[in-house]
Amino acid sequence: MLPNVAWMLFPGPDDAPRPLVPAALAIAENVGRGAVLVLPFFYSLDLQRQFSMLALAAMVLALAVYYVAWGRYFANGRSEEFLSARLVGIPSPLALAPIALFAVSSYLMDSWLMLGASVCFGVLHVWVSSVSHGTERRTLAA
Repeated sequence: MLPNVAWMLFPGPDDAPRPLVPAALAIAENVGRGAVLVLPFFYSLDLQRQFSMLALAAMVLALAVYYVAWGRYFANGRSEEFLSARLVGIPSPLALAPIALFAVSSYLMDSWLMLGASVCFGVLHVWVSSVSHGTERRTLAA
């Protein structure tokens, strides 16, 4: 989450004021975010489950995509266009990668509650991201 903190504290040179997100939507997204960040404290990862290594690899891949997308944003002068641009064919990797990470982690936690929270947060996060960053489809070289 450190890249998110850096993004909030140090806006890029071309960061224009964003469209306002409806308060109810922003609150719902933050409740979902809180749920996916707090729930893992009440579970442990079961690496003995069938397909656990595959799930763990998917989580590592999602996290790698997330950090590569943030790295691309910071390496390119914090240009706004890189916040929602495709990365290796993945649309809005900064919105989708954490959702994938949380959803797959629910399998290793054997938690339907975590899966539900991940899906709810995912829908709300993508919605807020589309309102905040526009819905244009952009493709940039990685």
